[in-house]
Amino acid sequence: MSTDPNRTPEWYEGGSGSTLVLLHGFSATWRQWKPLLPLLERHHRVLIPTLPGHTGGISLNKPASPVSISEAFAVQLKARGITQAHFVGNSLGGWMVFEMARYGLARSALGLSPAGAWRDEAEKVAFISGARASFKLLPYVKPLLKLAFSSTALRKRLLAAGMEHGERISAAEARDSLDRLPTVKISNEYMNDHLRPMEPLPADCKVPLRVVWAEKDTVLPFEQWGQPLLDLLGLKTHVVLPGCGHNPVYDDPEGVAAAILEFTRMVESGEA
Repeated sequence: MSTDPNRTPEWYEGGSGSTLVLLHGFSATWRQWKPLLPLLERHHRVLIPTLPGHTGGISLNKPASPVSISEAFAVQLKARGITQAHFVGNSLGGWMVFEMARYGLARSALGLSPAGAWRDEAEKVAFISGARASFKLLPYVKPLLKLAFSSTALRKRLLAAGMEHGERISAAEARDSLDRLPTVKISNEYMNDHLRPMEPLPADCKVPLRVVWAEKDTVLPFEQWGQPLLDLLGLKTHVVLPGCGHNPVYDDPEGVAAAILEFTRMVESGEA
């Protein structure tokens, strides 16, 4: 039985088959994945949490970071009796899927433009400084943004940093996403100049891994963020999603779903 996708529970659940867990990026909610639901639920039991530290998710008892969010989420999984699942994540969620592999909870781990590594510290600091400034400004411009989201053309323009087709998100969904952004406190904890890259996975980790990168990702461009992550994970190749921005789900739901389902099929058939 599916949870109503127009409500905002802590977890969405629907479909049947082997378990597939989808992890959203920082500042998002489980709703990020809605366009994929009818495509994935034909093949998998789909679970989508709103991550710890986010509106609709559980509170954190440590300062927000990729590791503390991953640790809190792993506890949630075990409490629900989930000890093995396919994991797919975008951005922060992409980093987290590899942490789930580290914790022994992943049957497979696929990152969509995942965070986790970078080419040099200066680029990381510049990224974090820009993100912190945006979160600090947001409370003052939120009313204007909500009004602007009424326009399809303005929605596309305002959401262009994260996706090529922001007009495909309804005005109501865009406004709702603003209301569900993490607090400035959580954002400042997470966007920290001292953020360290992901630790390499143990040499004996046998979990099948895959990295998929959005071709037009301007948030985490591949050369600065993707190639260092491939090197860290020991992966030689990655899959490209043509014509997609950092959050590719609305840009090409069919292409994203196909990339996910190809990988889970390969894992389940022993090809990966």
